[in-house]
Amino acid sequence: MSSYDPRMPCRRPLDYVEFGPGLVDDIDRRVIGDTRRRKVLDLGCGAGHTAVGLARRGARVIATDSDTEQVAAARDLATEHDVAIEFHTAGPAELAFVRADQIDLAVSVWALSLVEDLDRVFRQVHRCVRAGGHVVVSLPHPALLTADPDDLTRVVQSWKTNEPISERYVHTAEDLVTALTRTNFAVDVLLERHHGGPTPVTLLARARRLGA
Repeated sequence: MSSYDPRMPCRRPLDYVEFGPGLVDDIDRRVIGDTRRRKVLDLGCGAGHTAVGLARRGARVIATDSDTEQVAAARDLATEHDVAIEFHTAGPAELAFVRADQIDLAVSVWALSLVEDLDRVFRQVHRCVRAGGHVVVSLPHPALLTADPDDLTRVVQSWKTNEPISERYVHTAEDLVTALTRTNFAVDVLLERHHGGPTPVTLLARARRLGA
């Protein structure tokens, strides 16, 4: 598996959202656009690079992660760059603190590979996102995670100790589109492009929130 992991506390770009390897750097401008004064929800913020980068671009950001150490690292990064972000220690489907219909854009960078039930997450996101708002999700491409179609999980090990550190769920493009559609989103962008190698690395989808 690729060593890329946006949740690791290393330096990553802040001038664009790095949705994952294999995607061109300006893809965030195409799928997100201008974020000034927009209310953005970052699901699984990890060490905070996406949240801080979007806040530096003028977004009003709410960021969540279930890992307290990751949230602490993200707070430190926000302080370092002097941006105000509302942080919560919570899983991606634990969004009771977000008022209904207040989010313009929800983003998640590779984090939902740690979640088995995508429908549960997207039901909560649908409640939070205003009608016409968007959710943009990137995931490890299933071709990267496993060569066995019957193996729906992948244990990720530390490259230093070889100890298991997380279990990632393999979500196909069909899984992602189906979960979004079932929860009343309309997918308008689906990317599996890859650069620099024969195997796709990142799967990305953008979907518009339907309903009044």
